[in-house]
Order: sequence, then C-alpha cells, then structure tokens
Amino acid sequence: MQVFRYFLNTSYLLAALFALSPAGYAVTLLQATEQAITTNPEVLEQLNQKLSRDSEIRQAQSGYYPKIDVTAGYGTETSDNNSTRVTKFGHSRSMNRQEADIVLRQMLFDGYETSSETARHEYRSDSAQYQLINLSQEVTIDAITAFINVLRTQKLVKFAQDNVTIHEKIHDQVELRSSMGADNQGSLSQITGRLNLAYSNLEAEKNNLQDALTEYEKIIGTMPSDALEEASFGLDFPKDFKQTLDKALENHPAIMAAQADISSVKMQRRTSKSNFYPDLELELGSEWADNQNGVRGHDNGHYAMINVRYNLFQGGADKARVSKDAYLVREAQRRLDVTRRKVVKAVEISWNAYKSSNKRADFLQKYVDSTVKTRNAYEQQFRIGERTLLDLLNTENEIFSAHSENIKNQYENVLAKYRVIDSMGILLRELQLSVVTEQ
Repeated sequence: MQVFRYFLNTSYLLAALFALSPAGYAVTLLQATEQAITTNPEVLEQLNQKLSRDSEIRQAQSGYYPKIDVTAGYGTETSDNNSTRVTKFGHSRSMNRQEADIVLRQMLFDGYETSSETARHEYRSDSAQYQLINLSQEVTIDAITAFINVLRTQKLVKFAQDNVTIHEKIHDQVELRSSMGADNQGSLSQITGRLNLAYSNLEAEKNNLQDALTEYEKIIGTMPSDALEEASFGLDFPKDFKQTLDKALENHPAIMAAQADISSVKMQRRTSKSNFYPDLELELGSEWADNQNGVRGHDNGHYAMINVRYNLFQGGADKARVSKDAYLVREAQRRLDVTRRKVVKAVEISWNAYKSSNKRADFLQKYVDSTVKTRNAYEQQFRIGERTLLDLLNTENEIFSAHSENIKNQYENVLAKYRVIDSMGILLRELQLSVVTEQ
C-alpha cells in the first residue's frame, strides 16, 4: 500500500509540478490571451485577407490617375504600293523601319465606375476588419476558457489529493485499531473501499488536468512554462439584460461586418449601372516614325483629343448584371438578420449562465459550510461511538462533492462574466487588447 501511495503521489507531482509549486513568475490571463491572438493561424489568415482588400482599394483608385503607354519598334519592312511603284526600285522596296509613340489617357467620366469600385472595396476592407476583430474575440474567449479550466482542474486535483490524504489517515487509524482488535474486519473493508474511490477520483481529476493543459496548448500555442496567476473578473459589467443586448446589437463586430457587406454589394450594383453611361476620356499622344510604307524619311506627329465611347447594346448582359446585384443586396440583408439573431441568442445564453452561476454560488457555499459542520460533529460522535465509520466516510464524500461543485461554480461564474462581455462584442476593447496588424 505504501509503494502504491508513493507511486500515486509521485505521478501527481510530475503531472502538475509547474502549476502547484511556487514560481517566481506567473503567467497572467492577459498575457495568455495576447499570445493566443498574435499566434493563432486563423487570425493571421484573416489579417492577410484584410491586407489583400486594402490593396484592392488602391487598385480601384488607380482609375482616377492617367495611364501612359510607350511603344517602340525596329525592323525590316518590304512595301509594294503606289509610292514604291513610281520609283526606280520597281514594284517593291525594302527598308529598315523604326517607330515609337507615347500616349497619355486620362479618364474624365466613366459612369461612376471608379468611385463605386473604390467605395465597394473600402466596405469590403471594413468587413474584413470587423471579421478580424470578431475572430480575435472568439480566440480570446477560447483562451480565457482554457486558462480558467486549467486553474479549475488544478484546484480540483489538489482537493482530490487532500481527500486521498484524509482517507489514508482514516485507513491507517482503522487498520491499527483492527490489528489491536478494536475494529472489525468490516470497518477495514469499508475504509479500503472508500480509499480506492478517493484514488479513483484523484486519477480522474489528474486526467481532466491533462486534458485542460492539452486544450490550453491548442488555444494559446504553448504549454505554460510557469504557474498561472489566479484569474478574476475586473471589467465593467452591464447592469441588466436589456443593457447587455442593446450594446451587443450596437457594437458587435459580426453585425458591423454584415452591415459593411450590404454596403459593399450596393456599391457593386452601382458599378454595374456604370455600363449604362458613356465613357469620356482625354487622350494626348506623340508619334515618331521612319521609313514606313516604302517612303524614306520620318513621319512625326502630336495630337490631343477627347474620346467618347458608348455601348448601345450588349445582349442584355448589363441589365442582367444589375438584377443579379439587386438579389445579392437582399441576400446580404438576410445574412444580417441571421447574424443579429445569433448575437441575441449568444447574449441570452451567456446572461442565463451568469445568473445561474450567481444563484448557485450562495447555495453551494451553504452546502459546503453545512457538510463541514456535519463532518466535524460526526468525528466527535464517532470517537465516542455514537456514529459508525460508514457515517463518517459518507460525510467525507459529501464534503468532497460539495467542495468540488463549489470550486467548479466559482470558476464558471468568472467565465460566465467574461462570456457576457464577449457576447456584447466588446471583449477586446474592455481587455485593452488590439488585433494584429502585421505578421
């Protein structure tokens, strides 16, 4: 039995040494969440989408600027035309041909296509930014959950270890009394069974701790190299459900992203309508040529002109495109409705979890206090023979259950408060964390 206890305690210490031993430096909740945000591959993927859309804005804005084209050529040309046939060279003439030209074109009016496309990509960039914020908040609440779960399971492991120690102490006492004839074999069997149950509970909690650490590594990116600082809630909390919901509908980045998507599609529809307008363009050019069309010598020129291009018929494609974009606007509006419903549901769930954990806290604390009083009274009564060993063991199990539920609810209450802030869409702002801006 002693060898088994030594193996059990050693395994426990190796499994949770970093968490339960003193450390000169403790990882804070804020540090863990910041690490999770800055290293999360999905967040970095969304960042690149945001940066890509920023580049599309600059691409669309290029329509406001002039376009300059330069063309140059050199080669051999053989000509047979009226000019060559009247010369002494016969019907055809070969010469080294050279030419060059430079043309500047400046858009004057394009049916609002450039302005519409610029605005469309600006809204798309806004949407990507809000999606980046929303994804960062999802990673943040996941990181907070992983952090708190490690703290919770650490405490449960320690409490389960304390429970084992108590049962081992009782077992040693009963074993000694049994060897002296003061207790029967049935009492020893009872405490042995309960001791094995305590060992089982400890193993279960140790396994839960390993699972919590695995999830921590998955979300944060690394295993904690030091102890975790105790988590608490110190943010401003809404006074009631209505305030929570109102702020969520006003501030949630998922809603703002959906609204930006609607504006983006509206600008896309405006771009489609640009095809119904004429294009107006200023063109300036300069041409230089030498030895062309069988005539020796240069042929240079300069010009400035206003070009108008107006498509009169394109098989109905323009009208169909506008119609398609109108349906896309409706689709985006319905998507906004879906997003709002999801936000409302998230607020309701998080608020109900917070209220439930608040109510349970008082009941569970009273439960713990009463079970401790009962255990103390039973210990005294057991010493004078008024209570059986089974009564005493039952109270120890009751205390273990009460403390475990109380510990779980304490951390659930802290997490529920963070989830309420997350459901409002302001978790990053309240924690004073920024989204990543570069890799």
